Amino acid sequence: MLFLADFLDTLLRGVVLAAIGVAQGGIVWVLWTLRPWTGKARAGLIGRALALVAVGAGTAAIGQAILLGLKALVLTDSFGPDALQGFATTVHFAASAARVALALGLTVAALWLQRAPERPGRWALVLGLAVLLAATGAWLTHATGRVEHRAALMAMTALHQVAAAVWVGGLAQLASAWRLVRHDADGDVLWPLLAGRFSQLATASVAVLIATAIPLTWTYTASWRGLVGTGYGALIVSKIMLMLAALSLGALNWRAVRRATSAAAAAIRTRLPQLVEAEAILLVMILFTAATLSAQPPSIDVALPDQATVREVAEVFRPKLPSLHTPSVDAMRRDKSPGGETSGERSRDAYRWSNYSHNISGLILLAMSAAALGGCLMSPNGGRHWPLGFIALAAFVYLRGAANQGNWPFGEVPLWRISAESIQHRLAALLVLGLGLIEWRARARPERGGVWPRIFPALAAAGAVLLLTHSHTAFQAKASFLVQVTHTTMGALAALLVAARWLELRLTPPATRVAGAAASAAMLLIALILVFYREANIVIPPD
Repeated sequence: MLFLADFLDTLLRGVVLAAIGVAQGGIVWVLWTLRPWTGKARAGLIGRALALVAVGAGTAAIGQAILLGLKALVLTDSFGPDALQGFATTVHFAASAARVALALGLTVAALWLQRAPERPGRWALVLGLAVLLAATGAWLTHATGRVEHRAALMAMTALHQVAAAVWVGGLAQLASAWRLVRHDADGDVLWPLLAGRFSQLATASVAVLIATAIPLTWTYTASWRGLVGTGYGALIVSKIMLMLAALSLGALNWRAVRRATSAAAAAIRTRLPQLVEAEAILLVMILFTAATLSAQPPSIDVALPDQATVREVAEVFRPKLPSLHTPSVDAMRRDKSPGGETSGERSRDAYRWSNYSHNISGLILLAMSAAALGGCLMSPNGGRHWPLGFIALAAFVYLRGAANQGNWPFGEVPLWRISAESIQHRLAALLVLGLGLIEWRARARPERGGVWPRIFPALAAAGAVLLLTHSHTAFQAKASFLVQVTHTTMGALAALLVAARWLELRLTPPATRVAGAAASAAMLLIALILVFYREANIVIPPD
């Protein structure tokens, strides 16, 4: 119950952050980019933008309300119904309830404004609600728990969140506007104007974002060890990595809209919309990473012995020979029997089993990614059969789960008696199998297009979110982090893979080959992490 609630809590936080970004950023987008007070803006663009603002605000209200309900459910389950009365008096409850009310109000106000966007009074109401909604965010972050510089940290956090919202919401609005103006007779004139104005807005928001991120990061990490050797710090490093990728795409967009050449004008219409979509994908991943940050204790609050050193973190990713020997099924069953483990410690065989599972999975993925990268570099349609490697990976995942549980072909335990963990393994194997077959079909017949090619990046995006929100809370702090850091890194690489694969699908040659090579390279790095995996840096003595 608690694990499921924590998992849903992190996911919903990400959804709420993205939805608020769409709402708040959309308002700034309309004011700066469309400029409705001039009387020259297209009514269709304004109406579409305000509708998107309303959707974002409504989603934020629903998500925040569910978050409140989850917290109440967990408190009731842990401490009984009397805990709800105390919870209702907390600052967190008040700020969350205010966010729900303000988001609902903004939803109604945006729809009201949509009817008459030329009226200043309606704009004043929408802007007031948006400012108050931004203020509630400061009360739901780590800043409220600090003793020193609380007001400054809260103000800086709110400004940081607004800057992120302007960037995210603006990208969402730009992508939405493209779908409207690409069929417009004046689209060739209107689209560069919108892209140019958004470029100015994005540049300002990124400057504010970086200016506020640096002092906030140093305040909460306090040292290089805190930045590198804690779960909080690892998530910040992942955010930085994804931010650099998003800024790289943004720089390409900025360059195109600033250049007055015919080639740049063509790129604005043919390439910029696709780059905007990939940039938005990365920013959504960053928001989910930020949501996970709020569930982690800041590095400064983690005791020094529980922080990993730079050397220990480097050891996690150091190239190592994979483990090619696994404990027998009988040994693992004895290990799981009553009295098989002592003092609550994991046994030597349990570590060997885990390392072998990760390493062999990595070797399979390594072969697939090498085939994909080599094929992509050799010819436009090269290496299209590499997704069939997912069949081998699915078989391996199933067999490891079956061996653990004693199902066919390793035992006679009926399927209806398997544990929840074993069900997850079966579903994972089925998902991997389906993913491989679908991606193989999409690559074997690329000329058909349709929805099939988009399934792989969609599922990979879901996997990236799961990895970025992954946490090993059951282990001790340092051991937990040394496992979590691999999942966090793989999640960030998976996000890069998704963005690159999306560009591979959306761009035209020769850019597709560059994007395809980038996606394959990201998959290869994930494979290497698995090949070098050794759980929590535990050194297992030889037999």
